[in-house]
Amino acid sequence: MIMKTKILKRNLLFISIILSLVVSFNGCSDDDDDIIQQTWLEKYDGTKWEDGDGLYWRIIDNTNIILESWYHDGPCYYHSISDGNVNFEIIENSTNKLVFRVVEDDNTQTITFRVNGDTLTVLLEYNGRSETISFKKTAVNVDDFTLCD
Repeated sequence: MIMKTKILKRNLLFISIILSLVVSFNGCSDDDDDIIQQTWLEKYDGTKWEDGDGLYWRIIDNTNIILESWYHDGPCYYHSISDGNVNFEIIENSTNKLVFRVVEDDNTQTITFRVNGDTLTVLLEYNGRSETISFKKTAVNVDDFTLCD
């Protein structure tokens, strides 16, 4: 009887250890599963950028618009928003970059946005050429700009 009790206790201990291991392996999830990956547009929505020559952009988390711009010309700013008058297609809207194609008449441009710290780098590719423009993050209130008529 004592022998059966020892075997039973050992089996219960063994089963408890196995159950504990199973629960510990299944109870934990991979940390990557808990992180919700933001798209580039979600991550930078509402941020404002300036090129140093009077051009300001505000990123918009809307796949039909992407951004709005203000260009300083004398005492006022020209405001522009691509609300359907520009034909573009988003190619990639991942966490680290936004790539889209703009089609105007016979001209096609591929534009890539990347952010590194407080710098927005814009790569323009068109007609076999490429050009890079840099913008600095700004806290200026673009909504207070005096707009040109």
